[in-house]
Amino acid sequence: MHPMPGTCSAPRHPSCHALTLRDRLPRVKRLDRAIAMTCVAASAAALSACSFFSPQTTEKPYNPSEGVAADLGTVAARNLFIVAEKAGGPGTLTGAVVNTGTSSVSVGFENKDGAAGGTKLSVGAREIATIKDVTFDKVATAPGTMTEIYLVTPEGKKLVTVPIVAAVGIYKDLAPKS
Repeated sequence: MHPMPGTCSAPRHPSCHALTLRDRLPRVKRLDRAIAMTCVAASAAALSACSFFSPQTTEKPYNPSEGVAADLGTVAARNLFIVAEKAGGPGTLTGAVVNTGTSSVSVGFENKDGAAGGTKLSVGAREIATIKDVTFDKVATAPGTMTEIYLVTPEGKKLVTVPIVAAVGIYKDLAPKS
């Protein structure tokens, strides 16, 4: 039978000199260390699971600019907003139209009363067109508010709520021509 660990006089005897962590630490320290490791493991699990129930915001579509987006069939309107100086005055629609279809399409815009907003755009198959020369004679609300217009394509009409932006700063050049 071998003597207790640490009391053997034989040099390098494996069963005598191999002290384990259990042999070196008092029982209270082992308990404290076990509780600490359990707390660390529980904290890591709790903190890593906090995003489990939260929606992933990078998967949600959003409008990264002043304007809004609207889709109608193969036509996608992007960054739509109206530049106007005052309520009741003229306003210029700006933005872009994307045709994802395989044939050209005619795109127009109307105010909520049905009055056409200037010229119609002809957008070729799989092309993007910048909205130009689309002016409404009368914008119902003031800059800083929203108004409703229709996106009109051969596939129908869609009501879109667009912001009205004041004709100042970078938008000054987009203001309606008098």
